[in-house]
Amino acid sequence: MNRSRPRRGLAGVLALALGAAGLAVVSTATPAVAAPHYESVPSVQIGWTDSATPKAAYDSNETHMPLGTWVDENGRSHTSRIYATFDLSSYEDRKIYGGTIFVQEYSATDCGKRAIEIWRTEPVSETPTWNGAPKPLAKLDEIRTPEYCPKASISFDVTGAVQDAVAQEQSRITFEIRVPAQYESDPAYGRRLNWYRSVGLTTKYNTVPKIDNNNLYNAGLPCATLHPYPRVGGFANVLQALGTDADPNDERALTTEFAIWPTDRPEARKVFSKEYGISGRVNTVNLPQGTLTDGESYAWQARVSDKADFSSWSKKCYFTYDATNPTAPGVTSANYPSDDTDEWAPAGVPAVFTFSGKGDKDVAGFQYSWNDLGVNVCEASGDVGQWVCRDPFSLPNTVRADAPGGSATVTLNPAGSGPQRLTVRSIDAAGNVSTPTVYETLVPWSTPEVRVENGEPQWGQEVVLKFVPANGVTGVREYEVTLDHGDPETRPADADGTARFSFTATNPDGHSLTVRSRSANGFVSQKANWSAYFWPGPGVKSDVYVQSPDGSPVGGVGVEGTFTFSPPPGWTDVAAYRYGFVDGEELTEVAAGADGRATITWTPTTSGWVTLTVFAVKADGTWSDYGNWYSFEVAPTA
Repeated sequence: MNRSRPRRGLAGVLALALGAAGLAVVSTATPAVAAPHYESVPSVQIGWTDSATPKAAYDSNETHMPLGTWVDENGRSHTSRIYATFDLSSYEDRKIYGGTIFVQEYSATDCGKRAIEIWRTEPVSETPTWNGAPKPLAKLDEIRTPEYCPKASISFDVTGAVQDAVAQEQSRITFEIRVPAQYESDPAYGRRLNWYRSVGLTTKYNTVPKIDNNNLYNAGLPCATLHPYPRVGGFANVLQALGTDADPNDERALTTEFAIWPTDRPEARKVFSKEYGISGRVNTVNLPQGTLTDGESYAWQARVSDKADFSSWSKKCYFTYDATNPTAPGVTSANYPSDDTDEWAPAGVPAVFTFSGKGDKDVAGFQYSWNDLGVNVCEASGDVGQWVCRDPFSLPNTVRADAPGGSATVTLNPAGSGPQRLTVRSIDAAGNVSTPTVYETLVPWSTPEVRVENGEPQWGQEVVLKFVPANGVTGVREYEVTLDHGDPETRPADADGTARFSFTATNPDGHSLTVRSRSANGFVSQKANWSAYFWPGPGVKSDVYVQSPDGSPVGGVGVEGTFTFSPPPGWTDVAAYRYGFVDGEELTEVAAGADGRATITWTPTTSGWVTLTVFAVKADGTWSDYGNWYSFEVAPTA
C-alpha cells in the first residue's frame, strides 16, 4: 500500500504510481519530454444520484459529493452513486498506455471501514437519475483498505476501459463510483468526496508517429517503385524519409530507421538509424562506405519512432547503384579548326561540333562549355528539406547521344575571341561524368563597334549611338542592347548591318551600355561595352573655339566665338554662371535662362593657349563644387 497525500489540483496531476489496491501517490513533477505523455482528460459531466429522490440528478457544484448510504438531519436514509463522463474525442489517433481515475475523500462515517468500486457504464452526456442510471458494463477496480482516512487521495486503474473505448472509436466514457453491493446500505461505509478535487481522469498516451510515403528520397530523387529501376551514382548513399508526430514534445525527437537490401538477397537486409529528426522534415542517413556494390540493385524502406512507438514501414523503393564513370568523349568540328593547324575559324559563323561516345554504351550524352564545367551538384532545396538532384540532361549545355555510346552534334557561338577552349565530358544515365576533353581553336574578333553620332554626350541631352558590325561579320539583322543593366532591347539593323540607338542622358553619374549583334545565320557576337561619364561641373560648348582632338589652334585673333554653359549633371535650379578667360582675374557673372543655360560671346586679342574657367551658381548663391576648365589654343590669324 502506497501512502497518499493531498494533490495540487486536477491540472497538476502528471503521473500516478498505482498500488495493488488502487491507493496511489500522486506526483506533480515536470512533464516528461519524450513519449509517452500524460494528460488530464476534459470532463463532460460529474455528479451523483440519490435513491431518496430517484428522479433527480445532482451535478457537482461546490457540494462535497455523497457516496454510499447516508442519513440526513431529518433521519431520512439516502444512497448515492457518483458518475463521471470524459471526452475522448481527441484520442482517435493515439495509443493508450494507461488510464487513472482519481478522487479525494472529504469525510467518512467510519474511518475503519472503506469499500469503493469503480465501474464502466454505458456512456451518458449528462448526470443521470437513480431511476435512469446507465447500464453497468464492467467492474474496473476497487479499494478496501482504510488508511489515511478521511483525506486520502485515491486512484483507480481504468487503463483497459479507456483502451477499449478508444479502440471502439467512442468519443465518451462514463464511470460509476459506488460502494460494493454488500455494503452499500450500511451507513458505516458512507463518505463524501471533495468537490474541489472532483473526479479526474489522467491518461498515459502516445500518438504513434507516421511515415509519409509521398516523401521518400534516394540520391536526391523521389522514391521509385517500378522496373526498370533508376541508375544512381554519387549520391546513392543518401536516403531520406519524412516522419510526422502530432505530439508537440516529440516533434524534434524522432528517430528514423532505414532498411536496405539487395533485391535478390532480402536476407542481407541492414538497418541504419538517424536520431533527432523533426516532424514534417526529412531525416537523412548516409550509408557507410562499402554498403553499396557497383551494378547491384537495391530495395529500401523507412519507419519512424518517437522512442515509444514505431510507425509502420514505408513502401519499398528501388534503385541500381552505378559507380562507373563513362569514357571521355571525342570532339571534332566541321568548321572550327583545331589550333594545332594554326588556322583561324571563319568570322561571323557559328561553330559546329560533334561529340562521340566512342561506342561506350554507358555514355548517354554530353555536357559542354567554353569555360570550365564545374561540378554537377545536388542541393538541400526541397520543400521538406530533401536533397534535390536535377536530371543532368535538364541542365544547360547538355545534349543526349543519338544512341548509347553514340554521338551528338551541336551548333555554338564562341564565348570570346582569340584562343578559345571548349571543354566536353560524357554523362551516363546515373549522372556520372567522364574526365573532360578539351578542344582548342582560334576565333576572330566579333565585337561590334559603338560610335557616338552627335558629339560628346552631355547630361540632360539626347545621346545617339551607331552600331557597326565587326570586320568579317556579315548578315547582321539586329542588335541586342542593354542600357544601365536594364532589360535587353532589340534594334533592327539596316541593310549595311548598322543600327542606331538613342536615349536621353538622365543619370548624373553617367550611363553604361552593352550591345551584341545577331546575324541571319544564327551567329551572335561578343558584347561590346560602352560608357559615358559626366564631369560634375558645368558643361561648355563653343561654335569656334572647340577643343580639337589633335590640339591644333582654332579661331584666331579678332575672331568672335560663342560659348554656351549648361548645368552640372543633376542640377535643375541654375540661376547664373561665373566665368573668366584670364587666370587670377575676378570672374564675370551671367544669368542663366529658363532652361538653365547661358551663352556669351568672346573675341581674343592675342593668340596662344587660353583656359576658360566656369562655375555654376544656384539661386541661393551656392557655387558648384566642381568648375569646368575649358582649354584651347587661339590661332594667330583666322
